[in-house]
Amino acid sequence: MSISPLTSIISESLTDQVSSTSGAQGQAAQGFSQVLNDVIANAEDTDAQTKVDAYNLSIGNMDDMHTMMINMAKADVALQTMVQLRNKVLSAYTEVMSTSL
Repeated sequence: MSISPLTSIISESLTDQVSSTSGAQGQAAQGFSQVLNDVIANAEDTDAQTKVDAYNLSIGNMDDMHTMMINMAKADVALQTMVQLRNKVLSAYTEVMSTSL
């Protein structure tokens, strides 16, 4: 296990942000539906992994409960993200529908 200094992590993060900013036009072309599908798929995948971990723990195939707890936290964050995205979409929809032309 190696310990990397924070400066290299920060510089990599800044490099990623710069490259993602320049690729923002490509992401806009990706479309909102693809982003929504990715969020839903991520929530489903993390939930499925949590169920597998719980099953393995219950039958004694898993010795480390912390892995299951980490996967449960990931599933919770993915679900919260999906719910917040849905709330924002519904809010935007109701705002668009309430505007008069």
